[in-house]
Amino acid sequence: MQFSHDAHCPEISPVHCEDPSFEIVPHEHHQGIFLNRFQSSVSFGLGEGWQVKADIPFDVKVLTIEYTTPDGKPYTPPYGNIHHREETLKGLGDSRLELQQFRRVDDTWVIGGGLGSMIPLGRIEENPYALTEQGLTHQHIQMGGGTFDPIASLTAIASGHQWGFVSQASGKVPLYENRLGFKPSSELRFSVGPSYRFSSKLMATADIKYQRDWQATWDGEPDPLTGRTALELGGSLIYRFNPTVAVMGQGRTTLAQWSMDATLIQKFIGTLGLSYTPSGKAH
Repeated sequence: MQFSHDAHCPEISPVHCEDPSFEIVPHEHHQGIFLNRFQSSVSFGLGEGWQVKADIPFDVKVLTIEYTTPDGKPYTPPYGNIHHREETLKGLGDSRLELQQFRRVDDTWVIGGGLGSMIPLGRIEENPYALTEQGLTHQHIQMGGGTFDPIASLTAIASGHQWGFVSQASGKVPLYENRLGFKPSSELRFSVGPSYRFSSKLMATADIKYQRDWQATWDGEPDPLTGRTALELGGSLIYRFNPTVAVMGQGRTTLAQWSMDATLIQKFIGTLGLSYTPSGKAH
């Protein structure tokens, strides 16, 4: 993911901008974020179509920064690295815990849904905009949101001899601020697409995904680095070695995007997955 934004006085660093010994010309911040997520997903069947599912992620976020003048020339800001640094952040992200139920409607369709909550395991940060006002070092990238947020999902799956169809929707609605004054973004996801079975072991899927993230807030004020609407295109191959073990490779790209303020572009998302279903549970 990459984003760029303009930087100028007094907003960029009021303390430094008031100091006549500093000369700060209008310039731009170009932040690069390489996101890596190692996620364990565990589901436990409760019978009659019910299951509990938990997702526990471990994130590695590699951050890069470049400063330029509006005409693209390199620039070294006199306020140093209070805003951004070349660094790698590691740690748990927020987990998802959901109670789900799936039912087979007929020989073709399976529908299901779930309700649950985000579990705030990820590290949170202090208000970066308040620290900016004081000219202090801060962090815009958090590992988690710090709140228990209600989540919901819906799924519809059609499966035929070769062709199939998958439609999914999910949402998250934070209800309160965390202890440092941050309220995470509300989210809405919807995807739809076909699947094709080449053989009993190999299947391909494709989908188009709509994603809407509302702006997060700090102490009730919108965070300008959040909020976007995007359309993504994805495709995957799934190979099942046997009834219990399968592997998946997936690629996604952003087709179009609209941001609230700063330009956030996620050009490519790659996923490798391994699933294991205990003997007697595969279907």
